[in-house]
Amino acid sequence: MTLKATERKTVATLDLPERAMANPIRTVDEQVRQIKNRRSTRVVIDFPVTIFGQDLDGKIFVEKTKTMTVSAHGAQVRLEKDIDRQKPALLVNTKTGTEVQCRIVYRKEIPKRGFEVGIEFVDSYVKFWGMNFPPEDWNPADRKKVCIAPR
Repeated sequence: MTLKATERKTVATLDLPERAMANPIRTVDEQVRQIKNRRSTRVVIDFPVTIFGQDLDGKIFVEKTKTMTVSAHGAQVRLEKDIDRQKPALLVNTKTGTEVQCRIVYRKEIPKRGFEVGIEFVDSYVKFWGMNFPPEDWNPADRKKVCIAPR
């Protein structure tokens, strides 16, 4: 795939990491290692958001959707429209109206259902979701345990 001169300039100014440009197939061990190396915990939640992005033809689109997972550094969403990984996107928190510029770090086509897209905040914005994230050593199974107060 060759990029036009203007597209190369746009990509160069974004300074995207190489991992954002490739979509390698990972082994189970690599996936586990990646999860352990995450900067923050992912939380499964369907949070209403609006995405402003560009498709592969360079046309700007707006799509209302919900998150699949969120973290302090971004989210994973499902989109009906294909999004260009090499272009920046704008994510809007529908509940608060807060906007944050993002880069696309993951894109996977789901036949007949659209695309799963991983987005990362360009600048850290921990308060974007309006929630506190659990600590890294948090075990979701612990919250289901019965606690008996000492007498």
